[in-house]
Amino acid sequence: MGSIQKEVPLFVEGAESFVSSRKPQQDQDEGWSVTVRPYRPKPSDELLRDLSCANCTCFLPGNRVLMADGSRKAIEEIEVGDMIMTMSGPDSVRMIERPRLGMTRRVIELHGQHGECLFMTDEHPLWTSRRVDGETLENWGVYNVSHFLYEQRNAVEPKIETMPFALSFDLPEQVAHESGWLHVRPIYHHMDPDTQLYNVVTTGACSMFVEGFAVYSHGQRQQAPREKWSGLNADGAADTFVRKVSLASA
Repeated sequence: MGSIQKEVPLFVEGAESFVSSRKPQQDQDEGWSVTVRPYRPKPSDELLRDLSCANCTCFLPGNRVLMADGSRKAIEEIEVGDMIMTMSGPDSVRMIERPRLGMTRRVIELHGQHGECLFMTDEHPLWTSRRVDGETLENWGVYNVSHFLYEQRNAVEPKIETMPFALSFDLPEQVAHESGWLHVRPIYHHMDPDTQLYNVVTTGACSMFVEGFAVYSHGQRQQAPREKWSGLNADGAADTFVRKVSLASA
């Protein structure tokens, strides 16, 4: 473990701060070990080398994605070329990512409407509304800001241009949903770091709907919805889909 010593005086806001010293022999006598004292087995060296996909924000299998035709499809069954619904209308899937959970993320559970239950990693951005200085602002928001910044630093896909809101785990947050807006609080789950996850990457739009919630996708041409969110207009979405398919087949 090594020895921790205070070599020079350290002052914080005018007061001297003390750092406790600890000897390696003390660690040995107390049975303190990185493989014994933590209450989980030591992770594999592979997981420690590859903490997570550098640009993946992901979902557990079984989460249902809203398709452009109004149906829902399990995320692990989505294929490249499928048409899904986004906050800006229908868009095609250009890539499927299948990373593992890794060591720096947890899975959160969010409850929607009519039995909807979203399971996703805690750094995945959700479209969020906040009151800031008397003004209502909409922006992406994340619970695990540290891992989000790690992914942004290492991302090869387009990065989110504005810093997202840091979402509170203990207070309700207002997040976008097919029906408009919902107040939610996350339930955290500790899962095996080797847990298989899935993510859908769209062609142009920045979003998709998973279990009714508007979540981020690595769109290449958009960073945010074009308009303030008020809910998904099913009739308008269907009309947009029909027009897009008609133009593609013309």
